[in-house]
Amino acid sequence: MGESGAQKKLNKNKLKKTIKNVLCRPDPVLWPEVSEDQKTLLEMALGKHKVGIPVIKKLHWNELKSIPKEKRPKPPKLEKVPGLLFGITECCAAIQSNQCSAIIIDAMVNPRVIVQPVTVACKKAQVPFICCKNLRKTSENYFGISTSCLGIKLNNLPDLTCTILEIAKNYSVLQEISNKNGKEEEIMDVDPSKEATAVRNLEQVTAMDESVCITNPYLYRSNRKTRVFIPNGTVVPAKTTKHFVGQNYIEFSDKPNKEQTDRSTFKKVMIKRISNNPNRVKSKRMS
Repeated sequence: MGESGAQKKLNKNKLKKTIKNVLCRPDPVLWPEVSEDQKTLLEMALGKHKVGIPVIKKLHWNELKSIPKEKRPKPPKLEKVPGLLFGITECCAAIQSNQCSAIIIDAMVNPRVIVQPVTVACKKAQVPFICCKNLRKTSENYFGISTSCLGIKLNNLPDLTCTILEIAKNYSVLQEISNKNGKEEEIMDVDPSKEATAVRNLEQVTAMDESVCITNPYLYRSNRKTRVFIPNGTVVPAKTTKHFVGQNYIEFSDKPNKEQTDRSTFKKVMIKRISNNPNRVKSKRMS
C-alpha cells in the first residue's frame, strides 16, 4: 500500500484543540488585586498568627502492614486560629449572617466564577475584600490549610482586619460603604430649630384634623362590574362591540398601542470564544 492510501496514526498524547462559545457578563467584575508591596504587608500580618505545623513522617507499607489498624499512628490535629474562616462555603455563611469583617481571595484562582458567590455576597453586605496572589501556598505554610478564600470573623484579629482595610482603601471596594455613611451623616445633621418648627406645625395640623368629624369615610359598591373610586384625570374606556358589518369579514376594535419599554439601561450578554487548556494536568493511568 502506498503512502497516499495509508491512514495517519492518531497521537493519543496530543490534545485536540476545541473552541467554545461562552456567555459572559457585560459589566466589569471588581477584582482588587494587590501589588507586591501590599502583598508583603499582608503576609507579615498573617505571619503574626502563624501556627506550628507538625512534621508527619509516613511509614512504609512494609512496616505499616504489620501494625493493627487501631494502633497505627495518626496525624496530629492542627491548631486552628480562632477568628479565621477557611473556604468559600464558610465565608459565604459568615457574610450572610453579618459575622464577617473582611475577606482575602486568591488572585490566581481559575476560573474566577468559583469565588463569584463570595464577591457578590461582599458587595451586598458591604464587606471589604482584596485579592492576593499565592494565597493557597501562604495559607498552607502558615495555617496548614490550603484555601482560595480566607475570611476574618467580626470582632476578631483587629490588626489583620485593619491591614486589609488600609489596603482596600486604594481600590473601589469601600466606595459604596463611604457613600452610604455620607448619606447617613447628612440625614443625622438636622437643625434643632427647624425640627422644633416642624413639630409645632404637625401638632397644629393634627388639631385641625381632629376638629373635623367624618361621618362615613367608606365607599361601597352597588355593582361588582363598576368601580366606586375613580381617580381624577383617568379616562374610562368606552365599551366596543364586535358585530358583523358585511358578509365577508368581522370588524374588530382597534387595539391600543403598547408602550415600548426603554431597554437602553440593560446591557447585552457578551459571547467569547475560548479554547481548551493545553497545560491541564493529565490523569495518570496505569498501563
